[in-house]
Amino acid sequence: MESSDTYLIRPNYQHKFKPAVVKECIRETVKALLTEVDYDPDEVSELTSKVADSVKNKVKKLGFDRYKFIVQVTIGEQRGQGVKMSSRCLWDADTDNYAEDVFMNDSLFCAVAVFGSYFY
Repeated sequence: MESSDTYLIRPNYQHKFKPAVVKECIRETVKALLTEVDYDPDEVSELTSKVADSVKNKVKKLGFDRYKFIVQVTIGEQRGQGVKMSSRCLWDADTDNYAEDVFMNDSLFCAVAVFGSYFY
């Protein structure tokens, strides 16, 4: 009878969350969805959900086994203003990580953060 490891306290290296790979996934997804979009305050909530769902689905396909993902998307009107954002997390520094990217066009800006938390 073969036994299988179901309780893993650390991910295998090939399945560990890789911020550079996730950042590229974010960049490609957001660029495809928002390049020709103009800011419309009536449609921004729907657009934010669409971007978050698209990013989450693409990150899930990257093969990070046993990870839970949190996707945070902020879209605002581009008027040359400055925006500062911050977040705090309590996590395991050996297994958990995050990736972020910012997209801008003439009309809007979009900040996306993806947090990957390993599920023990």
